[in-house]
Amino acid sequence: MNPASVFATLCLAMTLGACSSGPGREQAGTLVGSFGSAALGSVAARALDGSDRRRVAGTLESASNGQPSAWRNRDTGDSFVVTPGRTFEQGGTRCRDFTVEAVVGGRNDRVDGSACRQGDGNWRIRE
Repeated sequence: MNPASVFATLCLAMTLGACSSGPGREQAGTLVGSFGSAALGSVAARALDGSDRRRVAGTLESASNGQPSAWRNRDTGDSFVVTPGRTFEQGGTRCRDFTVEAVVGGRNDRVDGSACRQGDGNWRIRE
């Protein structure tokens, strides 16, 4: 691919990316809070960094029940699969159950939880 084509492709990608975050569009925030006593000792719960928590929130925001989202963290090399479960309301707030499966440092781990969407777009883990 010649340099002009690469440049044109990058410009198009940046332009389209800007369209997806305009005013009036809700953005998925991040996963906030701790997993509580159910996940004490959980490698997966401790391994989620900021970018992983944003991926979890994005999955909770937009994936269908049972539709897994998988990724590998480029910085840590850890791999994650998040599968959202049922959607429910608690006190007028949208909540979802989810499962995080991870391979962290060669160790497999799994943690189950639920989180509720906050007004600021973040998903807060239910204790």
